[in-house]
Amino acid sequence: MTEISKKARLAEFLKNNKNSLDEFVQSKGEKYIREPWMLNSNPANEHTIEIEVEEDQSGN
Repeated sequence: MTEISKKARLAEFLKNNKNSLDEFVQSKGEKYIREPWMLNSNPANEHTIEIEVEEDQSGN
């Protein structure tokens, strides 16, 4: 069985979906903006005021 290279598959995908990709790039809709806490490598270790308030309200 011959193996198809990743570059060939990507090139074929881009060629087949050029119109959809162009439309996506040119869209004027609202862009998704990530919150700063989403960019941290481990958001579970993040200690914020919101977490403290939740802990106080839950009684932990």
